Amino acid sequence: MSHSDPAQQSTPRTGQDLRYGLEGALDGELPRDLVERMRRHTAECPECLEEWEHVRLMKELVRRSCTDRAPSALRERIAVQCRTVSVTRTESEDGTVRVTTTSTTTRRTYPAP
Repeated sequence: MSHSDPAQQSTPRTGQDLRYGLEGALDGELPRDLVERMRRHTAECPECLEEWEHVRLMKELVRRSCTDRAPSALRERIAVQCRTVSVTRTESEDGTVRVTTTSTTTRRTYPAP
């Protein structure tokens, strides 16, 4: 945003450009008067309105994607696996070193939410 607008003004508390508060505004984390000021500005500024809508749509997409349930086959493939690796190093008197590695994998499944 290359123009001089209220949304580019710094907040007294943080000194941050108000554009960086879009997510907070959309999440209800900012003071109501600040959000209202941002909304009034976006009503008159197509560039800022486009950015507001971009962030809003992105948050909506993430929100929807996070509520979809993974297919059972996928959940099965990514079930937690615990792996224990033991390494034993033995050295003989003639200086020969022998390394033995033992690996154990335990598969744990968790109930679907």
